[in-house]
Amino acid sequence: MRLNVPLLGSEEAEAVADVLATGYLTQGAKAAEFERLVSELVGVPHGFATSSATTGLHLALVALGVGPGDEVVIPDFSFPATANVIVQQGATPVFCDIRLDDFGLDAAALDAAIGPRTKAIMPVHAFGLVADMGPIMEIARRRGVPVVEDAACALGAIYHGRQAGSLGDAGVFSFHPRKVITTAEGGMVTTSSDQLAERLRILRSHGAVRGEHYMSFVDAGFNYRLSDIHAAIGVVQMRKLDAILSGRRALADEYAERLAHIEGCGRPPLLKGVRTRISPMSCSLTTT
Repeated sequence: MRLNVPLLGSEEAEAVADVLATGYLTQGAKAAEFERLVSELVGVPHGFATSSATTGLHLALVALGVGPGDEVVIPDFSFPATANVIVQQGATPVFCDIRLDDFGLDAAALDAAIGPRTKAIMPVHAFGLVADMGPIMEIARRRGVPVVEDAACALGAIYHGRQAGSLGDAGVFSFHPRKVITTAEGGMVTTSSDQLAERLRILRSHGAVRGEHYMSFVDAGFNYRLSDIHAAIGVVQMRKLDAILSGRRALADEYAERLAHIEGCGRPPLLKGVRTRISPMSCSLTTT
């Protein structure tokens, strides 16, 4: 059984064909347009399209200076990529308990998980449910630790009037076919920090700084760019975002109604002030 079928149509095919006709296939005008659309939705000045959310998470950690000997606090319930990018930097993932009702990192356990080697905190918005970012950010600011939102599943989710991806120092979205919108493969790092944005810009493309006539390579960067072919799909998908979200919510409501009689199945309760990308269902063991 397929977990998800992306909502694609002739518009995406035409957008890809248009890019192919230009002969300019790598990161270009379409990638820039896609970045603008996502960053405007999120409400931040900077968006950097990447080849995947995994490379986006890795890029954010590198930009924040996470390296060997450091620790990054993450929830103990997530996709392996959340921890993998930490290990790839020679750092250690420190697993923190989650809230069993909404699967988000438990702020009540966060203080104890932060130590002298903690370089970042990476809450995960599981299934599009925004983690309780208010207390998480209060602890992070008090302890002087930057926050990277793993918002892979949470494009369009809102926490007290603010979009997921705008709540921490950086946010990272996924555009895998199983996510809210797709670019086939792809991701996006969003941030309000000009300083962090400059590091992301340099590191994403081989550590290069573009001058008036030539490129200067100032750091050991990566090739984490998103092609214009992928971005063209994303631009069309962003135009469909409201309809996609509405359709997901309607389907989730129908599942909720049909599964309501099954013991142990129910909706995770939404925090006050939170609107998720969908109205999710969970099937969990009932505890007493």
